[in-house]
Amino acid sequence: MTSLAITDGLLCLIAAAAVVTNRLPLAFRMGSALLAVTAGLGVLRFSDLLPLPTLHSFFSTLSSSSAFLLMAVSSVWTSSAGATRAKYASILLIVSGAVGFVMVDLFELTRFGQVVAVLCVLQIIVYAARHKLLSALVGAVALELGFILFATGQRVPNLLQPGDFLHLLTAAGLALLVWYHRHAPHASP
Repeated sequence: MTSLAITDGLLCLIAAAAVVTNRLPLAFRMGSALLAVTAGLGVLRFSDLLPLPTLHSFFSTLSSSSAFLLMAVSSVWTSSAGATRAKYASILLIVSGAVGFVMVDLFELTRFGQVVAVLCVLQIIVYAARHKLLSALVGAVALELGFILFATGQRVPNLLQPGDFLHLLTAAGLALLVWYHRHAPHASP
């Protein structure tokens, strides 16, 4: 089993825990569900139990275009219809996913989803810094750091690959954002 399977497994567990946490905004849970499915498929792919590279790639593209957008909407505009109502969160998911696939497949902008993810998380950083929300700020910075280390191909020889940094820092950032939402004034009891 490769390190990628192990770190994807950790991300899958944390994202799945976020999905079943009722106190989180609906859009955040939807974004977490996308990450959980993507990470679960990554475990299957990188452990060679059931390698489905095309399906993992599909969900990776969808997650980068949609999951972080849903998380940003629910973190910055916590009481908006897009964050709290299934109809509008679903529309946001479908439209952002469709735009992402059009940009990647039709216009061959392979980094489009990654740019969207970076910009969405940057929005969370700016919001958290302005409102002095430490756990949200540290969580979003962890997400951005994961993106940067992955994009620059950083690795620890014989231990961690670039994808491991993405998985580990996404898991840490997600956990901190969950903590923020559970303890924020907008959280439902």
